[in-house]
Amino acid sequence: MQHFLIRLLSADDAPEFRETRLAGLQDHPEAFGADLEDESSRSVEWFADRLRKSAVFGGFNEARELCGLIAVARSESPKTRHSASIWGMYVKAAYRGTGLSASLLNVAVTYAFEHCSTVRLAVVESNHAARRLYSKAGFREWARDLAALKVGDVFHDEIMMRLDKPPAAETTS
Repeated sequence: MQHFLIRLLSADDAPEFRETRLAGLQDHPEAFGADLEDESSRSVEWFADRLRKSAVFGGFNEARELCGLIAVARSESPKTRHSASIWGMYVKAAYRGTGLSASLLNVAVTYAFEHCSTVRLAVVESNHAARRLYSKAGFREWARDLAALKVGDVFHDEIMMRLDKPPAAETTS
């Protein structure tokens, strides 16, 4: 079993973040709302700014290469601040099946639950591996967005999933 270091990325990680993010957009354009052409035109400083404003976690192998990403965003509105969204999850093909995806998800959910009571995400319907990962972690489908994304001439449905923070365990005296 491979071991990975998972940590919050900083602006100093922007070049690796940019490279890995663009790889995800190129390899799986149907899985992201972002567009490769648009994001590839963005500077490293734009990606650094994104890291300053977001909680983006990276999984690094023993050679200190960035192998996967996951991000957590929290709503700013007082009425929706209790909810966080996971976005941008991507693990390079060579590291799938190693446990990295589950580890990244666990770190992101733990982080989100420090501040929020609900975590939401969207996953393209055809991504069966991601859907299994999220379901295994306790996420449940709550809606479908038909034709949410269009890649070329093909429409892709997204499944909206959520995980609610378990109530605090009661202590008995």
